Amino acid sequence: MPRPDRSRAALIDTAATLFRRQGYAATGLNQILEAAGVKPGSLYHHFPQGKQGLAAAVVDHVGTGIEQLLRQFLASEHPVADVVDRWIDVLAAGLANDHRDGCPVEPLATEAVHSSPEVRAASARVFGSWCAAIQERLRSDGWSPERAEQVGLAVISLIEGALILSRTTGDAAALHAAKAAARVLLTG
Repeated sequence: MPRPDRSRAALIDTAATLFRRQGYAATGLNQILEAAGVKPGSLYHHFPQGKQGLAAAVVDHVGTGIEQLLRQFLASEHPVADVVDRWIDVLAAGLANDHRDGCPVEPLATEAVHSSPEVRAASARVFGSWCAAIQERLRSDGWSPERAEQVGLAVISLIEGALILSRTTGDAAALHAAKAAARVLLTG
């Protein structure tokens, strides 16, 4: 069993995997507890709101990790369009095997948004931080603030919408279309 100071991390990591693979509604707290090797008291100690609080923590944790990677890639000398191309390629590869892996935030954001204000707020923060990362890079490349804001939001919208379609249809055609559309937005 994880040490008490590691219980929170074990719960978040386990829930992230299960939510991404099975969905929010199909994942039970007992399943999370068993897979994480954590007792129920630890769950409610760290997440008094139960499953909703845990799901919001998953969104924050995973979303922050993705934001950090995105900012690291955007800090490179590579054009933004190339960075976004590679990001979409990584997401498409995650979907290639069974069409369940991809953006770990999107399934929670779409499934739990109406039932959990905590998940909704965390999802809005995360998606906003991803938009901001792209917008900041575009502004540093000389784009006007207004255009950078529009294009950054459009790129994240394209990617997340394409992920939903790709997961639903079982193929990556929507991601490939989003990649082409994002390149047009980012280069012209």
